[in-house]
Amino acid sequence: MKKEESSVKKLASKKAKALEKVKKIENSIASIEFSETEFETLESDKDSLENVVTTLHEKVQTLKAQLEGRLAFSYSDPVRGFDRSKVKGLVARLINVKKSEYSMALEVVAGGKLYNVIVDEAITGKALLDRGKLRRRVTIVPLDKIKARNIPDEKVGLASSIASKLGTTSSPAINLVGFEEEIRSAIEYVFGSSLIVDGMDAANKICDATKVRTVTVEGDVYDPSGTISGGSNKNLSTLSRLTDLLNTTKILQEKKSQLSEVAEKWGKMKEVSEDYYHFKDRLEIASAELASVEKHLSQTSYGMLSENYTAMMEEINEAKTEMEEMQVERSKKWDLYNNLRGKEADLTKEREEKLKGFNEVLKRSKADAVNASKTYQEVS
Repeated sequence: MKKEESSVKKLASKKAKALEKVKKIENSIASIEFSETEFETLESDKDSLENVVTTLHEKVQTLKAQLEGRLAFSYSDPVRGFDRSKVKGLVARLINVKKSEYSMALEVVAGGKLYNVIVDEAITGKALLDRGKLRRRVTIVPLDKIKARNIPDEKVGLASSIASKLGTTSSPAINLVGFEEEIRSAIEYVFGSSLIVDGMDAANKICDATKVRTVTVEGDVYDPSGTISGGSNKNLSTLSRLTDLLNTTKILQEKKSQLSEVAEKWGKMKEVSEDYYHFKDRLEIASAELASVEKHLSQTSYGMLSENYTAMMEEINEAKTEMEEMQVERSKKWDLYNNLRGKEADLTKEREEKLKGFNEVLKRSKADAVNASKTYQEVS
């Protein structure tokens, strides 16, 4: 190896420099607080949330477009400085359906009143009709004039009792919608006089018993006058779509909030990642250079001798380690052997002492027996 060493000094020097370069870059990477796994997870979550937000946004826009024609309501201020808070808006936009499965029934209950416009006072309604430049015909519901219609409690109780016996449910329609308390009278005017019943048979019997208009969840209507209406409800989708729009909008906001949080974390890590991946790329190149030098070096006579020498030294070190372990084990075995020998000697001594004691007791017992025998003979 000494003989061949001079021929590979340049390669050895090149290897040392390459190794130093690799270690220096590795130290630089180690000093950066960055987790590839966490960064990749955040990036994946960000991409996933972006797709979800895009899909939800498109759905919201589609639903808005579908509802725009039915729920469009615009007006001009009838007087300068008009307080727009006096105009509450369309009934459909001022309620929320508590359970989506009742959307069809509630829309049937409301009928055309769903598109009525609620205002604070009759004078406001008159001003809108006269000078509001309304683009279409509307019915206005003034809160100070409208008379609420509610089902008496005894009839509500009777309906619930009949429904319960038939294994179904009955509820006043107004209990199935949410709204602001200030517009209660208008909402009672729209939804206060009907019951929503789950099941046609129950709806029919409840209508006959209570003389209250009942509507099934599917939208069939039983009227106290005796008429029954039902059939296709293809055109009744306003509340269903509004409910879907509200729920989708809520989910969209939640996902946007999640995306904002994830994107912020990802953005902070992105800045650090640029340095991290820069050094990682450099490490890959430096490692390739080191591997190339090592390969070249290993193919020289010195390199092959060095490999053999290294292998032999490893064998020697392994043998030394094994010998040291064997010596420790040997020492443990000798300690155990000496310990057992000591215990054996103690046991032997203890046994002999016990035997000696037994013999003395035996002798005394024999003597006592002889004496007892003589005494017996003398007495006899």
